[in-house]
This record gives sequence, C-alpha cells and structure tokens, in this order.
Amino acid sequence: MRILHLAAGNRWTGAAAPAFAEVEALRGVGIDAHYAYVGGYKLESKIRQLDFAHAAIEKAQNPASFLRSVRALTALGPFDIVHAHLTYDHWVGRFVAKRLGAALARTFHSRRVLRSDPFTRLLVSETPAICVVNQTFVSARQLRKRAPAFTPPPVDHRQFTPAGDNVRSAYGIAPHTPLLAVIGKLSKGRGFETALQAFAAVRRSIEGARMMIIGHGEHRGALESLASELGIAPHLVWAGYHETDLAEHYRAADALLFTGRGSDEGHRAVLEGMACGVPPVAVPIDGIAALVGGFGPEVMAVSEAPDAIARTAVRLLSHDRGSLSEALVAHSLQFGYQAAASRLIAVYEAIGH
Repeated sequence: MRILHLAAGNRWTGAAAPAFAEVEALRGVGIDAHYAYVGGYKLESKIRQLDFAHAAIEKAQNPASFLRSVRALTALGPFDIVHAHLTYDHWVGRFVAKRLGAALARTFHSRRVLRSDPFTRLLVSETPAICVVNQTFVSARQLRKRAPAFTPPPVDHRQFTPAGDNVRSAYGIAPHTPLLAVIGKLSKGRGFETALQAFAAVRRSIEGARMMIIGHGEHRGALESLASELGIAPHLVWAGYHETDLAEHYRAADALLFTGRGSDEGHRAVLEGMACGVPPVAVPIDGIAALVGGFGPEVMAVSEAPDAIARTAVRLLSHDRGSLSEALVAHSLQFGYQAAASRLIAVYEAIGH
C-alpha cells in the first residue's frame, strides 16, 4: 500500500503537524506513506532531508499553480490512496487521485470548513473515505450520512514522554513551585484571556503559583496588558514558541490549562501533555471528552468560567499527581503512532485499498 498525504501549508501549525504524524505512524508499521506540503519556508528547512517529504504544492492558489501542483504530485506516483487534509489540497487531491487511479480520503480538522456550499458537498460526495480529528464532527450535518472515522491526532511517544529533563531551571522556577502552563498561538479568541483570569483566581488560593505561556503571536501585547491589570504579570513566564524541546516544557508543568480551541480542533496539546504525564485542566470544548475519557471528572472544568477553571486547577495543584500522571500516560497510548496507524489502515481497507 502506498499513501500520499497532502497538507497545503508551509508552517508547523494547524493541520500540518498531525498530518505529518499520520505519515510517520503509517511508515512505522511498514506502509510506504509520503507527505506533500508547500515549500520554501520554515517547514521545508525542518523536513527537507526526509525522502518521503515533498515540497510539491505551490503556495499560490490560482489555476496555473493548481495545475503545476497537480503535475508535481502526479509525478510522485503511483499511489493507492491520496489523503487530503485542507480544502485546497482536497481539490488538488481529487485531480491527482483521478490521474493516478487512486482512492481519495479527506480529514476535516476544524468545524469552520464543514460548509454546506455546493463545492464542499460535491467534494464530500465524491470522496470515498472521510475522517475527522474531533469526535463531535462525526455527527455534523454535512457528514453524518458518510459515517466518518474518528482519527485523533497521533502522539509521538518517542518525544512526548514523562521521562526526561524539564526547563524549570532555565526559567528560574524552583522545583516545587506550583506551575501551570498554557500553549498555543497568541492570537485573539484562543482562550488566553480566560487562562490569565483563571490563573489570577488560582493565585488567590495558591499564592506561590506561577504560569508559563508557551507560544508567540501578535496578541502578546494585549495579553501582557491584561496580566498587569490582573496583578499577575510578575508571576508569568513568556516562554515563546518551541518545537524540539516542547516535551521539556510540558514536563515542567504541574497542569496544562486548555481554555480555547486552536486552528486545528484535534486538541493535540491535551494529548501531548497527557503523554508527558501532565494533567490537562480543560474547559468543556467540543471533542475534549473523547480525549480525556474517564478522567473527565478530574480534569475538566464544569464550565468555561475562569473561577470554574481555577477550582479544577487548584484541586490538581493541591494533591500529589503521581498516580494520576501514570494513569494519563497509559491512557495516552491509545493515541500513539501504532494505534493511529491501525485506525488509518482500517479506513483505507474499507474503501478497497
């Protein structure tokens, strides 16, 4: 079986990382899986040395570049499955699959692309295999007749593990200081205001608590102003964006606040944190319950209100998390590479490949 995954992105954000992880998961069980993306940017510098990664999709999205991308991707063939992850590469993949005589699959990564326009309906109707990274999308009106497969983001347990160093000393954080973390692009509407308000409430109960903010973005200035207004600015660590040492940042935390959905609604930060033994403190966003499973009562706030989030965080910070961490690590294995590969192979076999 030979598989081509398409993710028309040039950065390690959104659908790009989970799509690449699916390729790695498939390759790990002996499937000849390949990854195609937009070249010329930071993503290419990260993966250009891999012989299964191809900078074959052009950044421009116009008829001429579309045809050039189709030709470049077709030249990589033959493939049994062309698996698209974003709307543009869904269209590209449709043409590539027809030229190669391959079956077409599509993963939906966010609810905003589950549209009801004629073009989306046509794509969905002509795609034999539909996957979703968020379990609640299974019942979306646009997909429910297609019985989509739930394929959550794969977690690389080679990187995300409870064993290893953490970055506390690098940021001057003492070993026993209660530390919350929050991660994501610092953009408006990503839940960071709620996280700061919740942390302010946490400090009313745990005076020595600190919070690490992992990520960068244009909204940082506004968040810094809010932190000053809340009186928590001296207790924050702005850690910036991290990839290769991300696990070390997770392991530094006692709990991971998850207060807003990102551009990809698979919520992979929750899975990565659990794989590192760090319990999430999650608001009841669509799809979270399917990831935390039976740990919901322990790690999910009853609402998105900052005080409700703070109560859950304080409870976790006030007790030894050793047994909970071990249980979360074991739970995270169902989202590891081997399990992810098995889910995808079942999807492909169901459409005759």
